[in-house]
Amino acid sequence: METPPGSTSRPDVSIIVVTFNTCDLTRMCLESVVADSVSLDGPTELIVVDNASADDTVSMVSQLFPSVQLIVNPENVGYAKACNIGMQAASGRYLLLLNSDTQALPGALKALVHFMDAHPEAGMCGPQLLNEDGSLQPSGRPLPSFWSVALAMTRAYRLWKRDLYLQLGRDYHQVVSVGEISGAAMMVRREVYQLVGGFDEGFFAYYEDVDWCKRIGEAGYGIYYVPQAQVIHRWRGTSQNLSETAYVAGLRSLRYYFAKHHSRAAQVGVQLLLVARELIVLASAVGRRCWPEVRFHWHMMREVLAPYPVERGSQAR
Repeated sequence: METPPGSTSRPDVSIIVVTFNTCDLTRMCLESVVADSVSLDGPTELIVVDNASADDTVSMVSQLFPSVQLIVNPENVGYAKACNIGMQAASGRYLLLLNSDTQALPGALKALVHFMDAHPEAGMCGPQLLNEDGSLQPSGRPLPSFWSVALAMTRAYRLWKRDLYLQLGRDYHQVVSVGEISGAAMMVRREVYQLVGGFDEGFFAYYEDVDWCKRIGEAGYGIYYVPQAQVIHRWRGTSQNLSETAYVAGLRSLRYYFAKHHSRAAQVGVQLLLVARELIVLASAVGRRCWPEVRFHWHMMREVLAPYPVERGSQAR
């Protein structure tokens, strides 16, 4: 149930959704959480942080969801900072971050809250993610290493499995402690957020969720995959129209994550992998005489070859 406007009771769960030009997806997301929040024992609050959308997202939220706390940024400040803005405005004992391309299935919110209530050692948990057709979207896995990045970038994992994220032999219907959960849907305990802070805003997009999970784990809290809660995730629904922007953000965030958390040898290894990838893409673009693509990846090559300074971004408290 949503907290009525003007209510002074503290919400049980604060649901934060960041939007950017995803009007239809956002509407489906908000409809799902409004419907599912009725099953919760306590009140909820719903916060939408819009990153200067140019479509009808803001007007749609205002008209169809008048009880939502809507925060409109004058510019796209990135996913990490927008989430921090939303969490700073939240007052629930649990904070649930949802991508705007998700849809909570009935009982999802209640299952996450009940798990956190029953497991005080848990700092964060995430649901089972499903594709739009109802098939499993594997989530919850160990934190990234140089070798996991190398397997992903070279696609060597295809020698024994088709899906990079699938862990062979794992029962995805069982609760399990993991290193990280997908940022598409993650519930964190308020005290943990207050202890470790929010997202590192040095990540414009991508890897901010991985970094957060690592910091929460290092603070001594468990991170759990909870399949009793199910959420549909329309993969890449929030970034499909931002191919170059998403590419640059992913490259920079990968290097930043390794600069923060890994050895110099691992950083250089990742840098060499990125150089090899850019060389292959450049050669392909030249062969196809696709000069805009050549210019873009030449710029990316220059960026990858540059040293990466370890300058940590701000973390909301």
